[in-house]
Amino acid sequence: MSKFPGQTGPKSHKGKRISSMNALKSGVFARSPVLPFEDANAHRRHVKSIIDSLEPENTLERNLAEEIANSMWRGTRLQLNEIVQQDDIFNQLTTVNLAQMLGVNEERAANAPHYLKDMKQKFPQKIRNDFKLAYQQYEHLIANSQGIKNYQMVWSAYKRLFILLDEWMFERYEHPLFLSTRAGLEMVWQQNPKQLEEVIKKFSYFLWWAIHFEEFKPQIRHWMSTWYFLHSQSRSKISSIQEQASKERKIYQSLMDSYMRLRKNRIDHFLFQVKFEDTCEENAPGIVDKARANASSNPNLNPTAKAEAKTIADAVTLTKTETETETETETETETHSDSDRGSKSVDTKNEMPETQVKSIT
Repeated sequence: MSKFPGQTGPKSHKGKRISSMNALKSGVFARSPVLPFEDANAHRRHVKSIIDSLEPENTLERNLAEEIANSMWRGTRLQLNEIVQQDDIFNQLTTVNLAQMLGVNEERAANAPHYLKDMKQKFPQKIRNDFKLAYQQYEHLIANSQGIKNYQMVWSAYKRLFILLDEWMFERYEHPLFLSTRAGLEMVWQQNPKQLEEVIKKFSYFLWWAIHFEEFKPQIRHWMSTWYFLHSQSRSKISSIQEQASKERKIYQSLMDSYMRLRKNRIDHFLFQVKFEDTCEENAPGIVDKARANASSNPNLNPTAKAEAKTIADAVTLTKTETETETETETETETHSDSDRGSKSVDTKNEMPETQVKSIT
């Protein structure tokens, strides 16, 4: 019998790990670096790449490097989440709704193109000119060819319209508009003029939207922004994600600052040792050699630090050389003083007999 009556949760480690994600809604407040739907191998490659870039030299630096990598991973996840939320808002805005906001009639709104919400869509001027010519021919055809029983007799008078219509129908209809010889219309369309009229009418909506799309762009942007900001609930959700993303960026920056301070402190400590440690002891040549070796081989020192370390080492060498020179100079001076004293003593000895002679005399 269970110690805790009513407990029906998972028992295995895998089951517990999966159930821990039950309350996950968007991944904004997730504690795990990798969510169930994310690629764990991609995360490992990401972490390894960041660690290799930062080149940590001890456990503390490695832990900080891993935290930096995980912070970047979470930040990317939040950015993707924000994009998904924004796309969800605009997916709720249908092209029909947008066309109605533009004030077009019901038939044109019902046949609004899929690119109506894509502000990157463009039609070159040459193509728009072709569309305008084809639409003019369509208007002339509707005004002057009502009740035609076979369009085989009139299509050649509206070549631009029917050539563009054939290209438009290529991926939309089972039967092509023209015969393989391009000499006339396919029999299926000759025998069904009413059906062909419906196709031509749909094509006219395509032409009309393509011709006027650039003119509608400013209004489309206005109504899309209005739609976006009117959805307060979704917008507040996006704002929450944006705030969390901003916090994550601050965490990442704070970790990077800590890492760089740690690096700088180690370099400063190294320079301090080179400057002041045992510079006056008898093993000064060994310290100088060590300083020069570290300055040339330490990968963490920037060029300025290396130059400073080398300068310090050279200064220590120069000081030692000057000291040795002064010692030699003092030795020579003492030698000369001893020689002078010796000369004076000889002279004194030579003078004594003469003095004694005078005294006797």
